[in-house]
Amino acid sequence: MLAKSRLKKQFILMTIVILVLSSFSIVPTVFANDDYQTVYTTDFGDAEPLELENWGFSTFAATVSVNEEDIAGNDTAKLDFSVVDQSGGRVATKDFDSAVNGAQIQVKLDWYPGKNNDKGAHSNENGGELRIEDEAGNTVFTINNTNNAPLTFFAGSQEPTETNITNPETWYQVAMTFNLIDNEILLSIGDESHTVSLDDVQFDGSVDKLKLVGMRTSGNNHTWTTYLDNIELSHIPIQDNVITSVETLPYKRVYVGDTTSDINSIGLPETVPVTLADNTTAEVAVENWQEVGQAWNPDESAIYKFEGVLAASEEVENSFERTATIYVYNRLTPPKTNRDTEWLDRGVIALPSEDGIFVSWRLLADEYDQDVTFNVIRNGEKINEQPLEVTNLLDEDGNNGDAYQIETIVNGNVTETNEVDSLDKDYLSIPLQKPEGGTTATGDYTYSANDASVGDLDGDGEYEIILKWRPSNAMTALQDVITGPTIFDAYKLDGTPLWRMNMGMNLTSGPAYHQFVVGDMNGNGNSEFLIKTADATTVYGVTDGVFDENKVISVIGNPEDDGKWINEGGHVVTGPEYVSVFDGETGEDIDTIDFAFPVEKEEGDQGASWGDNFYNRSDRFLSGLAYVNGKTPSAIYGRGYYERTTFVSYSLQNGALVEDWTFDTDEAGRGEGLGNHNLATGDVDNDGYDEIIAGSLTLDHDGSILYAMDGEMERVKGSHGDALHVGAFDPDREGLHVFGVREDSEVASLEYHDGATGETLQSFFAYKDAGRGVAANITSKPGYEFWGTGGASVEDGGGVYNVQGDVVEESFRDTALPVNFVTYWDGDLLHEMLDHTSITKYDEATGEANVIEEFEEVVSNNGTKANPSLQADILGDWREEVILPTEDGSELRIFSTTIPTDYRLPTLMHDSVYRMGIAWQNTTYNQPPHISYYLGEDVRDQVLAGELDFPTVDYTPSLAALKHQLNLEVTAANDQVLLNKVKQAEHHLELDQTKQAGKQIEDFLKHLNRSDLANDVKERLINDAETVMDSWS
Repeated sequence: MLAKSRLKKQFILMTIVILVLSSFSIVPTVFANDDYQTVYTTDFGDAEPLELENWGFSTFAATVSVNEEDIAGNDTAKLDFSVVDQSGGRVATKDFDSAVNGAQIQVKLDWYPGKNNDKGAHSNENGGELRIEDEAGNTVFTINNTNNAPLTFFAGSQEPTETNITNPETWYQVAMTFNLIDNEILLSIGDESHTVSLDDVQFDGSVDKLKLVGMRTSGNNHTWTTYLDNIELSHIPIQDNVITSVETLPYKRVYVGDTTSDINSIGLPETVPVTLADNTTAEVAVENWQEVGQAWNPDESAIYKFEGVLAASEEVENSFERTATIYVYNRLTPPKTNRDTEWLDRGVIALPSEDGIFVSWRLLADEYDQDVTFNVIRNGEKINEQPLEVTNLLDEDGNNGDAYQIETIVNGNVTETNEVDSLDKDYLSIPLQKPEGGTTATGDYTYSANDASVGDLDGDGEYEIILKWRPSNAMTALQDVITGPTIFDAYKLDGTPLWRMNMGMNLTSGPAYHQFVVGDMNGNGNSEFLIKTADATTVYGVTDGVFDENKVISVIGNPEDDGKWINEGGHVVTGPEYVSVFDGETGEDIDTIDFAFPVEKEEGDQGASWGDNFYNRSDRFLSGLAYVNGKTPSAIYGRGYYERTTFVSYSLQNGALVEDWTFDTDEAGRGEGLGNHNLATGDVDNDGYDEIIAGSLTLDHDGSILYAMDGEMERVKGSHGDALHVGAFDPDREGLHVFGVREDSEVASLEYHDGATGETLQSFFAYKDAGRGVAANITSKPGYEFWGTGGASVEDGGGVYNVQGDVVEESFRDTALPVNFVTYWDGDLLHEMLDHTSITKYDEATGEANVIEEFEEVVSNNGTKANPSLQADILGDWREEVILPTEDGSELRIFSTTIPTDYRLPTLMHDSVYRMGIAWQNTTYNQPPHISYYLGEDVRDQVLAGELDFPTVDYTPSLAALKHQLNLEVTAANDQVLLNKVKQAEHHLELDQTKQAGKQIEDFLKHLNRSDLANDVKERLINDAETVMDSWS
């Protein structure tokens, strides 16, 4: 048995691994210990009591304890790590007080690998691993104990090598000696000898953690008990001034065209920080930087790797020839996009407040930097002294029922007037027609109003709402229930019903199913509705204002097969699976095609390709919108994220659904298990096209992997996660950023990274399933803050952190900060938090979060998720509305702020990242939208001065959009005829005189060609006018 004494910890520098695994009872000690100094040791309490419980081993959702029972002949105290029926990898971690370094480092221990539960006939089995990690978080060496297989070992991410050890239920003496002199690993296992090179193994030359890791493979939860005893960590010290490691350098960002082919123009660092053997740091000069792999090209956007040779120095020794590594991201400059954008009207609302009537209206994106102001008229009398630049006004003399008009003034001329009557309540009400419940083989069910989305379904510039009705017996994918069918309704904001869709019995109801997309996919000004369908999905119309099941508009597939393709547990097991796109206004089926990724990859496999055969991992869906072609949005649909992960992009071209591309981890060979319960989309790399951020996996706009959080290139390892936030979080770091939480307890629980490269900027390890996380701007400091359900301390993710590195609060729990949605509600440029049916504001002075708004007689959705039906800027100024159903499901209430603001900003819906966020907000685990530009109180002066920069928008064609653009562009008197022609066409169209309207547009085009407007403006107006005329035919 190994000697017992408590060890103290230092840093490592050099490393060889000699591993001796032999039967505990018959193999003598191989290595002499004469030159080693003991740093840490334990016998788990045999010789003296432990100072730390379990010698400091920690775990989450598993158990560590000291066991004194007789285990295969060992009846002394030993560490017991037990995993019982767990659905994810569970970890026991010993984090040494200080990383150990030296010329050689030796780890000795006794290990009883233990039996893992059997998965029967499956080709893969559950397993457990013993791992050694360095201070940088790299897994340097692993011994794998997979059920029904010999023990294997590997360094870094190398391919495993088998041993001849096949009995996990006995003790083995393990000795691992790390040495970098020959940069190799000599393994001695019984009578076997192996030499493994350390080339290309990421290793900083230290031993920092010892881990036991459960490995649950597909189709089964994991049960495993393993034991450790007699651990000793020792080393041969080295001189104090020897460089043990070079610190990780942050990515260097430059922009395409700003440098030359001479790498000196990049501005690589002249010195780098290093760590010495005595645990001090020093700055060491870099003699030269050299390209590694891809040659530097200043005109090509890419991530380039450079290695720095350290210069000789009298103060420090570089005996082990350490080098510096830096990644250079040659980034494209922000593109001048011109994306199809919804044309929207003023969206005027007038709501009562404690101080009068609050009137609010919309500023469009192309009006922001123009001479556009407003007058407010109450009951025929103008009530503002000077034209308003902001888009809100509190009328202290207003009363319920007063008639308000908003005059829009462009270059001094009134161009339009919009009217609204003030309401007697502080919300808009949409009456709902609650569906009747029913009965399945599982029992009775009723309906409740659930998630919603918006789109301009009829092209009038005002949003309509599509609402999901959820049956009371809806299930998670792990359950077995014959659910009632999910139902979707489309309503105008005044409550006018448009159509109802019954998804049918061939589609399971629940949060993981029925992901839906609302958006204008063909650029015609009307939003479509896309969803996965099945035989008997049916759309009904309306008779006398009531949904009418006898008025069938569309039927998908064979209605006689309703319920044919589900099993007794309610899961889809076979049969046709479709994706359909419907006309948003009428509910008519535009096109239906086979869904790209059916449940069975091979006939009869029972969904096993997704990771199990009980339809849990196959029944996981995601959806969203993305401008993958840079111009019009495509629908993104995903299936699977726990293991096999797939996505497909659908565009609508000439009335037909087209697969733009498909992605499948089975084909890509990597990326599985990195998807979230949610996704986000946005142009992370400035190429003008949107990427798909699926959690720890980011796909490029063409469906290839842009990067995966794989532990390489300064990206900490990721896993499946429950929360995801993507937006412009740092004013000093151009572009989009990603914050998320992770479910796997062996990876970072909270992680924040660069959206384009995946470079981890901050990460916190709590060794648990962190199920909630938020990114929001809640302080006056530059940059957003983030927090989540990590550990209990600020070191392991329990605090509130600023993206630029500051700790705002030691404990987010003590501040009472919610961990759910974030929103813009009050008058400043910071976020508020929406949770359940209340809004909370963080008070920077007191460090507390306080409720500032409570919504009564309404409920939130999805149980503990407690999200609204929808949060979006659909009315009034740039602040967001909150849409919630009443307790009885009889109405949807749209709540809008009545707090004045001094800030003039365009509608958030004209920001591409935000608009796409509204489309993906309700996928599976609902998440709030973010914007593509930075807002915060630290840029208050810039916002007040109107100095923000917004991309160009290209409105979906309509006469109203044409008229709006002409109002902004036409200044010369002789061009006023253009406006007159459009107005005349509008008048004829109201009278259904399309032929006469077409004649006016033809005349408009003749005058436009002779006008003095800029050529690019002419080209845009010509295209729009011709598209409008085509739609009439």
